[in-house]
Amino acid sequence: MKRRTFLLTTTAALAAASVPVVSYYSNRKKEYHPLVMPEELGNFCDEKVIREIGGQYRKLAPQENDKAKLEQMLLAGDGNKPVVKDDKEAVALLMEKKTLDDFNQFRIHVLSGWVISVTEARQCALFSLT
Repeated sequence: MKRRTFLLTTTAALAAASVPVVSYYSNRKKEYHPLVMPEELGNFCDEKVIREIGGQYRKLAPQENDKAKLEQMLLAGDGNKPVVKDDKEAVALLMEKKTLDDFNQFRIHVLSGWVISVTEARQCALFSLT
């Protein structure tokens, strides 16, 4: 077998073998709406822990133990102008901004051993209600 043929065959075989592996790893992580899944916390915690954190927060803040109330509070943008829930990019940017503001203003909680912002806690609470 010529060297060129060997290299082409080997490269094609490796490429074909890597497709299922890449597909497996890309499908492992579920995609959630940015309103219900804290971006950073979602990278470290599984669904069970997120629900646990959400349940703890709902006990801590019983006045926010309602899906509609949590959505309203989370979607309130600058000047309390609500962001459209269907605009995932705008929601993700708003959640990021609110989370950073919470940390800068020391609006944090320690739940299930995690130091999280109020916004992240509300996202977890909303996730636990879905």
